Amino acid sequence: MAEEEVFDCSGCGASVYQDHIDSGIAKYEGSKLYCPHCLKDRESSGDDGGGAGGGADVFEPIEFNDVPDRGEPLVDMTESRIQATTATGLGDAGVWDESRFGRPLNPKGETASRCRTFHCKLTDAALGFMTNQINDWLDKNEDISIKFSTSCIGMFEGKHSELNLFLTLFY
Repeated sequence: MAEEEVFDCSGCGASVYQDHIDSGIAKYEGSKLYCPHCLKDRESSGDDGGGAGGGADVFEPIEFNDVPDRGEPLVDMTESRIQATTATGLGDAGVWDESRFGRPLNPKGETASRCRTFHCKLTDAALGFMTNQINDWLDKNEDISIKFSTSCIGMFEGKHSELNLFLTLFY
């Protein structure tokens, strides 16, 4: 069986298959290929592909702070990253320290300046726990405004390899 060619959406980077193009749910606009979701967003925003309608061209590149000198470590490893766990939950694993981030939050802007990834096993209890964890995090950080999110399912390597849901929130 021949391997099917996979293309990338110019808007979000999602996989677009030849079947999507053939059926008309994914389309080329000019020289750019858009998935069904980006096409819908472009049509609802009135973007004609000229770059001035709030479509995929709205996003500006994120500028990074200068890279530290060679002698300075990229990550602060002075504190232990191992967290204690208890029978009732995951100890302080839900604590999120943003004091080391140099780029300021942009709650009213259109672009994201940071991201945070959550993951859980594919069970009702684990999904409920992750939902509570996300809501608690948002309640404690009222200055955070989520811009968009991505999700995928994949193997999480630990004591046992298990399928997990990975959810990345860009804010």
